[in-house]
Amino acid sequence: MQYFQYTNENYRSALDPRTKLAMLIAINVVVMGTGFDGIDYVLRVACALVPLVCFFIIRKPKAALVYGVICVAMLLAEKFVIPNTQGVLNLVIVFTTGAFSRFLAGMAFAYYVFASTTVSEFVTAMKRMHMPDQITIPLSVMFRFFPTLGEESKAISNAMRMRGIGLGGTKGGVLSHLEYVIVPLMMSTLRIGDELSAASLTKGLDVGCPRTHICNVRFGALDWFLVAASIAMLGYMLVIR
Repeated sequence: MQYFQYTNENYRSALDPRTKLAMLIAINVVVMGTGFDGIDYVLRVACALVPLVCFFIIRKPKAALVYGVICVAMLLAEKFVIPNTQGVLNLVIVFTTGAFSRFLAGMAFAYYVFASTTVSEFVTAMKRMHMPDQITIPLSVMFRFFPTLGEESKAISNAMRMRGIGLGGTKGGVLSHLEYVIVPLMMSTLRIGDELSAASLTKGLDVGCPRTHICNVRFGALDWFLVAASIAMLGYMLVIR
C-alpha cells in the first residue's frame, strides 16, 4: 500500500523508545488474544485506536485514513456481521476479518515505531535497559533495513515505469511482472543487509565498552502512564483473563 511507504524524513515523537516497545508488545498480545465481547472488545478497540492517533502525531494523515477505514470495517464485521452469518459466508468473513484485525494494529504500530524512532535513540534506550549487544545490534540494523528496503522498492518501481514496463504491457503477464520486481529486490535485500551490518560495526556497536550518546532519551509523565497501561493490559491478558 502506497500510504505505508517509508521516507527519509525522520518524525520525532514525544515517547521514549522503551515506551513504544512496551506498547508494541501489549497491543500485539491484546489483539491476538482477546475476543469480541465485554472487556475484550473494549481493549481491542482501544488498541486499534492507538496507531490511528500516532499516525496523526507523526503527520501521516493519509496512512491514518486508510488504517482507520480498514479497522472500522473489520471491527464492525467482527461485532455485527459474523454473529449473524452462517456457512461458507461466515467462514470467509471470519478468515478475512481475523487476518486483518489480528495483525493490522500491531503492524501499524510497528510502522509508527520505525517512522518515529532514530537508530541512535533506539540504541541509547537499549543501553539504558542494559540489553546485550547480541540483541541491540540486530535490532538496530533492522531499524534501518526496512526503510532502506522500502526506498529500494520504490526505486525499482520508478525504473520499471521509465522503461514502460507495466502489469498490462508485460510479456508473460503477472508472473513476468513479479519476476521483474522480486529478483532485483532480493538482490538489493542481500546488499542492504551486508552494508548495514558493516555500518553498525564501523560505528563501534560491538566494542563492548560504554558508549556516549548525544540524543536525549528519558521518561516523562506520558511515558510512565503508557507503560503502566501496557503492564495493566498484559496483566489482564496473562493473569486475570
